[in-house]
Amino acid sequence: MTLPKLTEGSEHLVYLDQAKGDVVKLTRPRIFGESYFLVDGVVNQKNCTPFEYLVRLRLWKKLFGFAPLPLGITGQGQIVSRQRFIRGDPPSQEAVDRFLESAGLVPVKRSCWLWKSAADLNLMSVWVGDARCDNFVARGAEIIPIDLRLWIS
Repeated sequence: MTLPKLTEGSEHLVYLDQAKGDVVKLTRPRIFGESYFLVDGVVNQKNCTPFEYLVRLRLWKKLFGFAPLPLGITGQGQIVSRQRFIRGDPPSQEAVDRFLESAGLVPVKRSCWLWKSAADLNLMSVWVGDARCDNFVARGAEIIPIDLRLWIS
């Protein structure tokens, strides 16, 4: 791949495909994000599997209407996905919180950016983690998630 690197984080390397107006994300080798759980009110985390990472993308699309599209896996075991590049400004955390509430989520530990669905699906809840303003873009009044962690519990 000869795309210029846009940014990187603990989980992804992100490249810009300017011709298509997309970003291409590669997970770091053997890193597929985390899910979180509470023990005595304390947030704990566990590493996700590649399958759980792909489930995350499906939940993201179901909850917010769009998500990164998985494309494949590299020889090093990195999941490759593509999503549109979204121009905008960083939103406030208050705007993100209102957006999450309007999407049917309730805060579990707001100080840890941990939310879950207000209505359970087949006795399971959709959880959203890392819902901090850095993982969203504001385009006018619209708030758009660009990097979230989702799972079912």
